[in-house]
Amino acid sequence: MDTKSGQLRRATPVPPVELVDNWHTRWPMVLKHFDRLGQRKILRLDEDGWLSARQSVLVAFVDGKPAAHLCFHIHPVDRRRIEARLDAVGFAPDQASDYLAEALRQAAVHHALDLNCSGFIGFERRKPQR
Repeated sequence: MDTKSGQLRRATPVPPVELVDNWHTRWPMVLKHFDRLGQRKILRLDEDGWLSARQSVLVAFVDGKPAAHLCFHIHPVDRRRIEARLDAVGFAPDQASDYLAEALRQAAVHHALDLNCSGFIGFERRKPQR
C-alpha cells in the first residue's frame, strides 16, 4: 500500500490501450495481429481497407506490439438510444490474462459512453480464452 495516498499499488502494470483505425501508425501491425488470430473478417473494412466509422477497435500494446484487442460496433436502436455490441476479443499467444481483458473492457466501455451508448451487448466480464 502506498502510505502517502492510502491506495493499493498495482502488482501488474496496466498496458496502454489505444483506439486504432486505418489512420493509426500501427494499423499494419494491428492487421497482422488480426490475421495471426484468424479474426480479420471481424473488422468492418470497406473495399479500400477503411474501417467503418461505426466500429471501434481497441488494442492493448505490450512492449510496443499488439497483445490483445477488443472490437465493438455501435447500433442505433431508436432516435434516443444507441447500443454498443461486442464483435470480438482476442489475445496474442501467451498474452491472455484477466488484467489485460479487464483493461480492454474498461477502455471499451469508456469509449462507448463517449459515443453516447446506453446499452452494452456482450460486455460482461468473462475469463480470457487461453
